[in-house]
Order: sequence, then structure tokens, then C-alpha cells
Amino acid sequence: MTAEPSELRAILAPISGGQILLPGSVIAEVIELAGARTFEDAPGWLIGEVDWQDWRVPVVSFAVLGGTATTEQPGARSRVLVIKSLAESGNCPYIGILISGVPRLSVVSASSLGKPKRAPAHPCVFRRVSIDQQKTLIPDLDILAETVEPVVREA
Repeated sequence: MTAEPSELRAILAPISGGQILLPGSVIAEVIELAGARTFEDAPGWLIGEVDWQDWRVPVVSFAVLGGTATTEQPGARSRVLVIKSLAESGNCPYIGILISGVPRLSVVSASSLGKPKRAPAHPCVFRRVSIDQQKTLIPDLDILAETVEPVVREA
């Protein structure tokens, strides 16, 4: 039996009011937001969808989902972090997360995550921590996929 690694190579990406931390293994690409189509009557966290490698990728505001912002309008520095969805149905194999700048590689240890901050504001948030003295959200990718897929299917 092998020991779990003490460090994880992860991506820290800026969002409104903080940042998100994702394992590097789920990142497909960082793209421009240009050409996003909006959905009618969509929840405030669903920005729209973009075309990426022959896929229609829904773009969400994790800042709104996670409670670091109440609304979000994409800006000049906005990008889309395309991640591999963990949805089993395959209807939504990729999800885009709106980010407000350039993500960076970070090596994170369990001890650097510290104790979790208060309870998550949304089930899509696995944990709230502080990294480099910034509010950091760790998404629950299973619940994110379960949240996004039915909304996109209905839109």
C-alpha cells in the first residue's frame, strides 16, 4: 500500500472576490470568452456557452455559485477555464468556469490548506480555504456537473 502524496499540483485561478483551486488533471484549456451565447431565463450563475473543439461548453460563474460575488459581468480580462466534467451521462463533457485573469500553477499541501472556513454557501463548493491570504474555493466537481447539466439541457 502506497502513501498518499503530501503535495498536489493544482491550478489557482482568479474569480470575482477570490480564487478557485482545481487539480491540474481536470484542466483542458484556458480560452477567450469571445462569442459566448447566452441562455434565456438562465440562473445568474450561468453566463452562456462557447464553442470549443466542436463542443458547446456551458460557462458558469463560480464566483456567483460560491458566494464571492452576487452577480458577474465578464470583463476585458475574463477568460474561460475549460474543465473535464465528471458527469456520467456524457451530455455535458466539458464545463467552462469564468475566470478574471490568468491561472497559475501552484503546489499545494494539505497543511497549507489550513482549516476550512465557514460552511460552503452552495453545494458546488467542497471547501472554503485561504491560500496566499485570499479567499479560495475548492469546487465539488461532481455536484457542479449535476447542477449544470440539467439547466443546460432545459435551455
